[in-house]
Amino acid sequence: MIEAWHVREALRSRFGSALVDQPGIWDRAASLLQRYAPYRDTFEDLAARLEDVIFNTVYEQLGPSMGARMEDGSIRRIRSAEMKDAADDVMGVLFENLKVYSVNYEALHEYCMTTGSFSAMRVLYTRYKEFMPPEERKIFARVIRDARPREQWEDWLDPQDKP
Repeated sequence: MIEAWHVREALRSRFGSALVDQPGIWDRAASLLQRYAPYRDTFEDLAARLEDVIFNTVYEQLGPSMGARMEDGSIRRIRSAEMKDAADDVMGVLFENLKVYSVNYEALHEYCMTTGSFSAMRVLYTRYKEFMPPEERKIFARVIRDARPREQWEDWLDPQDKP
């Protein structure tokens, strides 16, 4: 079951512990993930709702300055343009909790190809290997390496797909 602490952990590096660890503030985002039903929701619609919830939650906590204290003690202004990536980080929590079925693979694959979701790509790469042609896995690995800093992928990217 998805809980608020899963959302906190997904957002910690982006928003800092001072904001993320405030009790109860991520309950609404976790609730959206808990209520996900593939027969009623699309990943695109859920991501859009999450983006709104995350923005509203951050704004309620930080006010118009949107200044979050980061781990190193600095204050970083969170921009509204970051909310799409934050929602994708949280969508990754849902993707990790989906059962590995062909139906979920197809939905995740379509979502990944349509939106460029890093979280969907990571979960496809790590959990749906048996569904992916080897050539596509290598393409995913190259895109991941080229688009993200090493620390975001070095622990889970297959060594045979590393440069």
